[in-house]
Amino acid sequence: MRMPSVGSLERQLILRLAGVNLLALGTGFAWLIVKSYRIAHGLNHDGLADLFAAEFLEEAGWTFPFFVIGMIALVVFTVRSSLSSVAAASRQAVAIAPGQTDVRLEDEGLPTEIKPFVLAVNGALDRLAHGFEAQRRFTADAAHELRTPLAILTAGLEALPDTREVVALRADAARMGRLVDQLLRVARLDAMPAPALDKLDLNELAADLVARMAPWVHGEGCMLAFESTGAPVMIEGNADMLEGALRNLIENAVGHSPTGSEVTVRVGRDAEIAVIDHGPGVPLEQRDRLFDRFWRAPDAMGNGAGLGLAIVAAVVSVHGGTAEVVDTPGGGATFGLRLG
Repeated sequence: MRMPSVGSLERQLILRLAGVNLLALGTGFAWLIVKSYRIAHGLNHDGLADLFAAEFLEEAGWTFPFFVIGMIALVVFTVRSSLSSVAAASRQAVAIAPGQTDVRLEDEGLPTEIKPFVLAVNGALDRLAHGFEAQRRFTADAAHELRTPLAILTAGLEALPDTREVVALRADAARMGRLVDQLLRVARLDAMPAPALDKLDLNELAADLVARMAPWVHGEGCMLAFESTGAPVMIEGNADMLEGALRNLIENAVGHSPTGSEVTVRVGRDAEIAVIDHGPGVPLEQRDRLFDRFWRAPDAMGNGAGLGLAIVAAVVSVHGGTAEVVDTPGGGATFGLRLG
């Protein structure tokens, strides 16, 4: 029988109730022995009293361990059945995540002493959900409002002569535009409970994106290669979201690759995509936070806001997959996506 952890309420109740029942059971048996001895002794025959007590112990004493086992089993069953609703509420609490803020703990069947606590937790979850929703709306509204003035600013900069200052301003405006697009994408991902999934060929999706991004990669001083399985890799997915995630990985790889190096996009037969670069790689101590929003390594290259890889992780999570980074043989980083 599985025993609960040392500090659990269940264990404490089982031990205390079992101790009380053992004490009562032992006392009851001792009282029976004493009582039977006294009855026999009342017959004014000490030898008969001793014989009577010995026979009682021989006939009934062997039942004591079975009484103990039955009593402990009854205590364990009673305590666990009484606390089953509390255990169910704890399992529900474990399932609550930032992407599942609508989950609430069931309060039906809970003990009267526990129910106010569960209701208080649900109230706190309501307030957190409202806070998350307000944050999402603010991010989406702010990004949306910034798009128009940024578009006007970019158009105005394009009409100016190509001076050093204007070129620098164009680059700044491009970075701002990319940040705004990423913020909008994050807001859409947060607000999208279940995206529409269609049958799609992962090979075809990756090959098409590589072909479209190759000129940009070449302009950045790198080369872009594609390795296919040679056969369709069919999955259930959202093409727009997966393209955005793969684009972010390619841009990230190019941004960390030395001039003249090659970035490779590889599709595996088990619905896997790998983006391989030969840059400085990612230190082990930074990998746990690599996919966090707005996190940037202290020695990060480029001027990103730390949203690209967070978007990748969110997209992969929506598709029931995982994202990871490992070392590239010979130096660099390999970002792998496992979908479904």
